[in-house]
Amino acid sequence: MKKSILIILIPLLIILSGFSDEKPKYIRGDCITPIDPWYSWFSEFAKVEFYTSIDGMSGKKYILVFPNYQSNSVVFSKSIEEKTEKVDKHLCNIWWEEEGNVTKTETYKDGGLVNP
Repeated sequence: MKKSILIILIPLLIILSGFSDEKPKYIRGDCITPIDPWYSWFSEFAKVEFYTSIDGMSGKKYILVFPNYQSNSVVFSKSIEEKTEKVDKHLCNIWWEEEGNVTKTETYKDGGLVNP
């Protein structure tokens, strides 16, 4: 009896554990922006670099790159999905300015910078 319960219970637990961590809303390379004006980076853009586990932190986290904004943090919980939205990737280009004139843009691709 105990053996048959284990035979049923173990595969069931394995199957259910696969559902414990929902798929992320964003994937690597997505460009996102907050829709909540209370976010410090409201009207700015961030590129999703990773969605991963980090030692010493609970749950998976988003690692974001801010191409044109200096953020105090680059690690965000899954809860940012509720107050952000995906936007066109070109908005995550890096704009370099010299004396107020835009002189060059660069784009992130596969984890590095490339010229468009």
